[in-house]
Amino acid sequence: MFFTADEMSDVARFYAARDDAAATPLRRLPGLAAALRAGEILIKDESERFGLPAFKIAGARYAVARLIEERGTDVGDLACATAGNHGRAVARVAREHARPAHVYVPDSTPSASLAALQREGADVILCDTGYDATVERMAHDAACNGWTVVSDTAATGDREIPRWIMAGYTLIFEEAAAAWGDAPPDVVIAQAGVGSFAGALAGWLIARYGGGGPRLVIAEPAGSACVLASLNAGHPVTLAECAPTAMACLRCGVVSPLAWPPLRDRADAAIAVDDAANAATIDRLARPANGDPVILAGPSGACGVAALVALAHDQELAAVGRALALPRAARYLAFVTEGRL
Repeated sequence: MFFTADEMSDVARFYAARDDAAATPLRRLPGLAAALRAGEILIKDESERFGLPAFKIAGARYAVARLIEERGTDVGDLACATAGNHGRAVARVAREHARPAHVYVPDSTPSASLAALQREGADVILCDTGYDATVERMAHDAACNGWTVVSDTAATGDREIPRWIMAGYTLIFEEAAAAWGDAPPDVVIAQAGVGSFAGALAGWLIARYGGGGPRLVIAEPAGSACVLASLNAGHPVTLAECAPTAMACLRCGVVSPLAWPPLRDRADAAIAVDDAANAATIDRLARPANGDPVILAGPSGACGVAALVALAHDQELAAVGRALALPRAARYLAFVTEGRL
C-alpha cells in the first residue's frame, strides 16, 4: 500500500481546517457521453483550485505547511523546477508564508506562464534546456545556496517533500468520490508528466479499493510518453528526447522514482495523445453540445479527456478497451488539471 490511512486523514484534517478550501466541481457531460455511447462521463474540473488555474496547489500548500511545521526556521528560501503550474503554486504558497521562491523553467515554457510566475513574486530563472535538465540545474543551485527544494518529483533525491505533495493530491480524489454517487466509475483517466499526480491517484486507488475498483488509464503527450514506455518495459525508462508539444506541463522524459511503484502496480493502460486530438478536445469542452457545461481547459489540462475520447471512440484503441474488459455503457472519470491562463 502506498498511502496509509493516517496520511490521507492528515490531508483531510488540514484542508477541513481551512476556510478557503472549497471543493472543485465534478461535472457531468451527458451530451459527450451520448456521442461516445458511454454510460456516463464525469470531469473533475481543476481549472480553478484555491484561486489558481490548476490542481498543483493542492499538493504544494499541504507540503509546505508540513515542511514548516517540521523544520521551522531551517526551511529558508524555497526552490523548484516547473513548466508553469507547479512553480506558480509553490510561488503562491511561498508568498503566503512570506518566503522567497526561486523557480527554474525550461526554455519551452510559454510566455504567459512566465508572466504568471512573475505576478506571483517568484524569482524566475529561465534555462536553455528541457524540463529534466532544468530539474538538475535547480537542484544543484539549491544545494549551493541552501534553499529548500519543493519538488513534485523524487528525481532530485529527496522523497519526503514529493510524498507530501502527492499526499496533498488525495484531496482531489476524495472530493471526486464524495460527488460521483453510489458506485465509482469503471475507468479513471489521469494525465502524467513525471507521474506524481497519476501516481498519487494510483496510490489512492490501492488504499481505497485494494486490487479492485476502477481501471486506471494514464494519458501522456505523444513523444513524451515516459510512463507508457516504462509500463511497456516493466521498469523506468528515460526517453532520449521529448518531442515539442502544446502540452508543455506534461513534456517530461523521466518518471518520478516515487510515483513509479504505484503506477507499476496499479495502472492498467497508458495512451499517448497527439496535439491535434488534444486541440480538438479543448475546443469540444469550450463549445459543448447538447447541454454539457462549458469547461475552459488548458493544453495539459485537456489531455486526460482527449484520452477518454480516444479510448471510447478510436478503433485503433479497441484492443485496449477489450483488455480493460469495459462494460458496454462504461462510466468514465477524467480530470481537467489545468485551465486557461
